[in-house]
Amino acid sequence: MKNKLTKIIIGLLFSLNILCLVSCKKKNEIETFLPRLDTQTKCKIQIAGRYQNFEALEAEFDRFNEFYPNVELSYNYLDNYKVTISTALAGLDAPDIFMTFPWMLDKTNYNPLLDNAENLADSAKTGIDLSAINKKLLFYTENTSLPMVPVLGVANGMLVNEDLFKKEGIEIPTNYRKLVEACKKFKEAGYKSPILAENSATSIMPSLIYAMFTKEVMNNPEAISKLNKLDPTLEWLEEFKKNNFIDLEECKKIKDNYSAVIMRFFEGDVPMMLASADIVSGTKKREALSESFTKSPFKYSFYAVPVMEDGSAVLEVPSVEFSVNKNSKNLEMTNEFMRFLLRTNELNNLAMIKRLITCSTVYSFDDVYAPMGNTEHIYQLEIGILDNTYMQLRNAAYNVFTGKMTVDEAVSNYGKFN
Repeated sequence: MKNKLTKIIIGLLFSLNILCLVSCKKKNEIETFLPRLDTQTKCKIQIAGRYQNFEALEAEFDRFNEFYPNVELSYNYLDNYKVTISTALAGLDAPDIFMTFPWMLDKTNYNPLLDNAENLADSAKTGIDLSAINKKLLFYTENTSLPMVPVLGVANGMLVNEDLFKKEGIEIPTNYRKLVEACKKFKEAGYKSPILAENSATSIMPSLIYAMFTKEVMNNPEAISKLNKLDPTLEWLEEFKKNNFIDLEECKKIKDNYSAVIMRFFEGDVPMMLASADIVSGTKKREALSESFTKSPFKYSFYAVPVMEDGSAVLEVPSVEFSVNKNSKNLEMTNEFMRFLLRTNELNNLAMIKRLITCSTVYSFDDVYAPMGNTEHIYQLEIGILDNTYMQLRNAAYNVFTGKMTVDEAVSNYGKFN
């Protein structure tokens, strides 16, 4: 009996070992890039975009060249990208890959641009496996085509000076009640504006209202009514304004919504700075450029703005998407580069270097993004609310917040904002 039992146990252990080996093999097959084309192929691949510097992508060029050493990859910045990209695609030296963005999806003037894009959902043709990408960030057209794929993600929130909270003995807020309490305590401690941002609709409003508004309308049978009435977002914003936690005169002193925002935050006297992950991406380079931060460095992190009673949420959306020019002279190798790039390791590496949010399903946030792991993530493209709705919302909200319109006036002008 004992020998029989021993044999059974050995048999089970052997089977388990085989399963582990198979599992490991499958995992390695997924993570290891196996070239599908002749690795000695010589060609050029050009990528066009609107980032002036894209060192993170250039790092991916080097990694791709380990497999295809004779493929020459280059990135070209196009000034006035919204206009010049169409001209570039029509030229003799058209880019093989070009940046696209979610805000193009509901603007008909970009239809010719997207019509020029390869259907990246056609894996039989491209060889691209999309399983590494967070599917909630993908947007398919009505004919199930996928003209663009996300490579970097972004969300709106706030940069928090954690050292200031420790110094004043204030808890970093996790819901609206605690946000109000924290702001009141900072005001009492002599901070003129506990929350700051560059003074524009595109800077102040997204962090305060996007997630709240989206959560109100998602999975809600009265969603259309709420969209039309902007309810209850505008009423909440009007009430929040009365607390005077954001001093608009102080906000006006910040001259732009990128470098100036970062440098103002690094002065070290701002508890909370409304920002997007795009702004966070520029912080590392500017730490050494700030005399105040160099003299007195402090710990800072990126948090959701907790404007809801039951906690906080962030609205996540692709920051940059790539489209493949279906008329590329080197289409096969271009798709091969995309197949290489759209893998967990490469997406995470791209996000780590650029200091943005990964589009992969395996989150490996920079420490600055650690708090984002404790908040709910909602996805604009999954819900299907396109850019024009948010544009109308933020302009209506900004007019209410700055006193230019009443709530009723803002609602009546919904759909008319430019």
